[in-house]
Amino acid sequence: MNTLFSKIQHNYYEILKVTIYILAIAAVIWVSPKESLFKYEFQVGKPWSHDDLIAPFDYAILKTSVQIEDEKKQIEENFIPYFRYDDAIAEQGENQLINNFNSAWENYTRDTLRSDSAKYVKLLLKLYKRFESRGIIQYNPAIEGKDPFYQLRLIQGNVVAETTLGQLYNIRTAIDDTRVRIDKLASPDSIFLQNLISQSLVQNVIYDERKSNSELNEQISNISTTRGLVQKGELIISTGELVTADKYQTLISLKYDYEKVLDTSDSRTYIIIGMISLVALLFLVQYLFIRFYRKNYYDQLKYTVLLIITQLLFIALTDFIFIAFPNWSNLIPFALLAIVIAAFLDAGIAIFIYLVTLMLLGFYAPNSFEFFYTQAIVGLIAVYSVQRLSKRSDLFRASLMVFLTYIVVYVGMLLIQEGSFESFSWNMMGYYAASSMLILLAFPMIFIYEKVFGLITQLTLLELSNTNNTLLRELSVKAPGTFQHSLQVANLASEVLYEIGGDALLARTGALYHDIGKMKNPMFFVENQVAGFNPHDEISYEESAKIIIGHVLGGIEMARKARLPEQIIDFIRTHHGTRRVEYFYRLERKLNPGMEVDQSEFTYHGPAPFSKETAVVMMADSVEAASRSINDPDEQKINDLVDNIFMSLMESGQFLNANITMQQINIARKVLKKKLLNIHHVRIAYPD
Repeated sequence: MNTLFSKIQHNYYEILKVTIYILAIAAVIWVSPKESLFKYEFQVGKPWSHDDLIAPFDYAILKTSVQIEDEKKQIEENFIPYFRYDDAIAEQGENQLINNFNSAWENYTRDTLRSDSAKYVKLLLKLYKRFESRGIIQYNPAIEGKDPFYQLRLIQGNVVAETTLGQLYNIRTAIDDTRVRIDKLASPDSIFLQNLISQSLVQNVIYDERKSNSELNEQISNISTTRGLVQKGELIISTGELVTADKYQTLISLKYDYEKVLDTSDSRTYIIIGMISLVALLFLVQYLFIRFYRKNYYDQLKYTVLLIITQLLFIALTDFIFIAFPNWSNLIPFALLAIVIAAFLDAGIAIFIYLVTLMLLGFYAPNSFEFFYTQAIVGLIAVYSVQRLSKRSDLFRASLMVFLTYIVVYVGMLLIQEGSFESFSWNMMGYYAASSMLILLAFPMIFIYEKVFGLITQLTLLELSNTNNTLLRELSVKAPGTFQHSLQVANLASEVLYEIGGDALLARTGALYHDIGKMKNPMFFVENQVAGFNPHDEISYEESAKIIIGHVLGGIEMARKARLPEQIIDFIRTHHGTRRVEYFYRLERKLNPGMEVDQSEFTYHGPAPFSKETAVVMMADSVEAASRSINDPDEQKINDLVDNIFMSLMESGQFLNANITMQQINIARKVLKKKLLNIHHVRIAYPD
């Protein structure tokens, strides 16, 4: 039991990474459609590359979405809307007519002494009932622009009768008809009667929106989704036969019914087992690639978490869009995945992870080959375009390159499949342009990832290496000598890393900040001292060592207060490693001969450098600082100085934890010698 627990404890990180991959497999299975995969690949305009296909069962041929949409439009165009005759409105209008007549007649006859009211009321009611019984239709967009022969259904009580628009009055035609009929009376009161009935007419035929919509929706819902039948044993397509649009629809119909037939509880179990096998195999390949070919990323758990989370986000988003909004699938900026990974890791691993993710998505992507080819090429171009993402313009260039790649691939596929430009779609160009622009989402994604995972990109390093930043500006004011020393160390370190390989920008940025702790006591460091004054003369050697060692801890404190990334703080804590403050240690021993001196009081707290970049900054810092003490520097003195410092660093084990080889150390030694000779303007002695 203890042995098992000890093994688990010893391999804790390894077990955790495997667990993360197992959870990733489960998540992909969970978000992916649980459907069987049709075993044949086919595309319109391409020959059928499989054996002759015989119908395994009877199935109906599905109509295309265009066909269904055409039928829907035809139903909408031929639909006869419903209007309802409102008896209550007609009756209210009739009563209102009588009231209006009585009121108006009293004022009208006050001076004329006419007594024809009964006759006129009878006439007006007769005309009114004629109009209202025939019906005065209320305006509605449903009848806008329609001719008099346009059909509609009129509901009156429980009776529905078909009529035409011309058989009904509207307010204008009713008023015109009123004028004609009253004019025939040749009465002196014609105008009075015309005005009165015109003011009393009401629209009593009203559009029945609820009934019309219900009937229209029912007709649309009854549209058949199929248009024919293929019988079992019937030849569907022969080997080499061209997949036409009709054949394609027949094959798609078979695919749909085939997957539905297999959608049983037993089949679903086998489908899930198959999915687990294929998905697990892809993640296994990804795991092994990172473990054996990108060991530096594999060793850090945060990179595993970053990769898996990024993949799962894209897979979940893409599967959702494939299912819910299939028409938007071309909007998804797949290349964004590769760009984000390349920004934090390297181009090689970004391409590999991107291709694995595309394969995972390709199971259910429409036109799998076309999908994989298009997105793979686009992703590769995107990674090549951004390289190390060292400038903000890189993303804009990548966006443009991705759009151009989309166009080339789309046109190429179009020519292969159809042999013409007749089906060229500007809508697709719009989708591709939008997808390319969405790549700019890398800006906020990279920022969020930096904060969440504690990583830095080339863009951040460029911002931090700006000498006008607050902390570096303060260093140049409070400790100008240290600032100049830091600039020289940054130049030396980056030059070495250009030669031996490594992150030169990271080392340069770290070197600029490695001595910021000296700002607390700038005068205790020789590069900042004014001639003739040394504050160390007034304190003990032990106190001097404490102040010198303290600039490391002080620098870490200042860096964290300024919220510098941990990768930069690593250069502060490691640039002296675990070495002694040799100068004051020897003076202390000389002052107290025969006494045991506590070495811990004169030793930096470390740790020793644990990366190639931190090791190179230690080398550059050591040789640059020591070279300032050489009187009349020449080639021999500089060679001896660098050799002695490198020997001391190696003997004290400062490079044991860093991933740097002896060959690289020797190259670094040569580069530093050459650069120091240039800095001190020493001419190289040529042989006679």
